Amino acid sequence: MRRFKTLDAVFQALKEHFRPEMAQGVQAVVAVHVEGDHGGSWYLRFANGRMEVLREPPEEPIDVEVRTSEEDYWALLYGEMDPVGAYMRGRLRIKGDLRLLYQLQYLFRLPDTMES
Repeated sequence: MRRFKTLDAVFQALKEHFRPEMAQGVQAVVAVHVEGDHGGSWYLRFANGRMEVLREPPEEPIDVEVRTSEEDYWALLYGEMDPVGAYMRGRLRIKGDLRLLYQLQYLFRLPDTMES
């Protein structure tokens, strides 16, 4: 499995796996806040079958915010932590439209192995 060196690399890789044909009609902004020394905030803006990864908050309202620690983010990314369990234990905090967050998983083509 591909291992990322930075969180920026993770969010840029989302562009490679984005499925615009599945995003028709989706208008949303998702904020991802990762707390820690190498953390930060990323904003995913979906509109007209496109997705942008931004580092500054867009002018549009945020539909859903996800917040976690850097350590937990990496564990979630690599399947070492169950997202539902993390949410139930307060290690993954979500504010906003949970239904939208669930829907967004279908907008990405995620390979079984992510080779570099």
